[in-house]
Amino acid sequence: MEELVKKKESILAIVLVGLLLYFITKRPQILYVAFVIGIFGLASSAFAGFVHKWWGMLTGVIGKINNIVFLTLIYWVVLTPVALLMRLLGKTGVTLKKPVGSNFKIRDHLFTKNDLNNPW
Repeated sequence: MEELVKKKESILAIVLVGLLLYFITKRPQILYVAFVIGIFGLASSAFAGFVHKWWGMLTGVIGKINNIVFLTLIYWVVLTPVALLMRLLGKTGVTLKKPVGSNFKIRDHLFTKNDLNNPW
């Protein structure tokens, strides 16, 4: 029963996207296609399953494309300027010069059982 509801939700989403596209473009063909998909989706469970499968694949591809686009924009618009600014200020956070003695830093700390209560 739940799978049938998901199929009907996919049909409803396609019809609503069709209505939105109609109001944006004012093309009646889009309205007719949305109407036909809605009627066939309600009348035939096999057609609804077919549309649900393809709608799921399409939305998956769109989701992957959105992830790539948004992450690329965040990288170039946010992270790159911050990195360039930090480099200009000389604050890289990386030790580029080899230390005289060793990279090992001595930490004098006596561990107690309270150190294990909240390790993070």
